[in-house]
Amino acid sequence: MYSRLLKISSEKSFFLFGPRGTGKTTWVKKTFNDAVYIDLLEAEIYYELLANPQRLDKYIPRNNKNWVILDEVQRVPDILNEVHRPQRHNKFHS
Repeated sequence: MYSRLLKISSEKSFFLFGPRGTGKTTWVKKTFNDAVYIDLLEAEIYYELLANPQRLDKYIPRNNKNWVILDEVQRVPDILNEVHRPQRHNKFHS
């Protein structure tokens, strides 16, 4: 993997864009190794959240203080409404 020059705020969520196969997932898993990782390429998760994005909470442990990574978030655009709900206190990466 090539070294990356990214400055990430610990206080804000962010999107990480780039072509397939460039190491985005590898980088976030290495950088945020304690994060909750939700892979929307997994069919069961994808279909459940596509039908009911509000079920996102099911995948995040109660009182989670770590980052939440939503890999392939573009597959379920409505899930971003759940991420941005005012009462949500988790940190998300997509």
